[in-house]
Amino acid sequence: MSEPSTLIILAESEGRHLTGAPCVTPAGLTPDPQDALDTLRHSIRAGLASGLQVILVASPMMAAQIHHLLPPDRIVLLPDAVATGSQTLNDQMALGVAVAVISSAQSPGWLLLPGDLQPLQIDTLKTMGEAVTQNPVVFPEYRHRRGHPIGFSAEFYSELIRLQRERDLRRLLAKYPARGIKVNDPGILMPAETDGGQALLQAALQGNAALIAHH
Repeated sequence: MSEPSTLIILAESEGRHLTGAPCVTPAGLTPDPQDALDTLRHSIRAGLASGLQVILVASPMMAAQIHHLLPPDRIVLLPDAVATGSQTLNDQMALGVAVAVISSAQSPGWLLLPGDLQPLQIDTLKTMGEAVTQNPVVFPEYRHRRGHPIGFSAEFYSELIRLQRERDLRRLLAKYPARGIKVNDPGILMPAETDGGQALLQAALQGNAALIAHH
């Protein structure tokens, strides 16, 4: 029996968003780090329940909070909060994706999921895990709106392991057409009241035309 597809969950450390912008929350409210951790735990459990392989890309602080859910070889640690050189958090995430793909080289495909997205339905993860084995690039679609996770089939292995910066993933998404997979799961959409943070993956929602326009 072949291996299942791999779900790569990209988790931010407390208070850090990939865009570098603050989280947009209702007036008078402060983002609760515990809520973020609870969301991450639920996403990991949903991924495991779906039968997918699960790999977490996270800061040491975040990883320490959920280490009991995944074995050490299923966790890719990001550098500490202090940036090195010109490398942004987005770039660190891109490198984390490359490491995660290398560590699951036999996988038939990879799904990239923002860690601050509300947990998806288990059936949605199963559907996307199957779809990525049959199509080069996929994304879920709810009522004609694109969502997460974006998926790459095994044929993209050599390109994914060469990711160095955020722009590398953006160019990859712009270069190849993606197929929408209809799902009955509004959870695939980023909450409108938040910044979303995961700029590394937000580009996938805009379509190839918008991506190309950025370059």
